Amino acid sequence: MTRIHLVSSKIARRAGLVFALAGLLAAMVAPASGFASAPVKFGSKLNPTIQPSNSLPGITCTGLEAPSSACTMVQDEAYGRPDGGELAPKTGTIKTIRVIAGGPGSFRPQIATVKHSTSTVLGATKAKVTYTGPKLSYTGQTEANFENDSYKVESFKVNIPVQKGQQLALRGNISSMIRCSSGGHNTLIYSPSLLTGKPFQGATDANGCWILMEAVIR
Repeated sequence: MTRIHLVSSKIARRAGLVFALAGLLAAMVAPASGFASAPVKFGSKLNPTIQPSNSLPGITCTGLEAPSSACTMVQDEAYGRPDGGELAPKTGTIKTIRVIAGGPGSFRPQIATVKHSTSTVLGATKAKVTYTGPKLSYTGQTEANFENDSYKVESFKVNIPVQKGQQLALRGNISSMIRCSSGGHNTLIYSPSLLTGKPFQGATDANGCWILMEAVIR
C-alpha cells in the first residue's frame, strides 16, 4: 500500500469519526431543545367533554341580566385544575388562549396580579392588571354540541406577557365562557374594569361560576 493511500485512509477514518460524533451530539441536544419548548398550560383544563353548563345568558358585572358597563372578571379558581391551577406556573409569553362558551360574545383578555386577604370582607381581595389584550370574539355552541355532549373549544393566537403567579382575567360586560354548577368565589369581579398599570383595587363582587379560559405559554 502506498504512503499516499495510507494518508487518505486515515483522513477518511477521522472524517467519519467527526461526523459520527456530530450526529451523536445532535441526537443528545434535540430532545433537550424539544423539552425546553414544550407548552405549559394554566387556567381551566379544557377539552370537548367540558360542558358550559348554565352559561346562558351569561354572568354580568352587576348580577343583573341586562349588561351594564364593562368590568374585569378574574379567574380565581381554575376548573379541572384545583389547588393553584389558576396561577401561571412560570414567566413567559402566552401564545394561545382557549375558551369554551355557551353562546356568542366577545372579551379582552387581561393578566392580573391578585393579593388575597385572610379577611372575610370581599373588598380586601385586591387586584391590578398588567396587560389588556385585543378584542376576541367567540361563537359558542350549537344545539348539536349540547345534544351530542361534545363541546367546541375555541382557540385564539395571542402574544401576552405573563409573570409567574399571575392569573387570567377578562374585560367585558357579560360572559358565557363559564360553567355554573358550584358556589364560592370562583370568579372575582372588579367594577369598573381594571385598567392596565393602575394601582390595586378591591373586588366589588364574586361569582360561583368558573371562567372556562385556558392559556398556553410557549
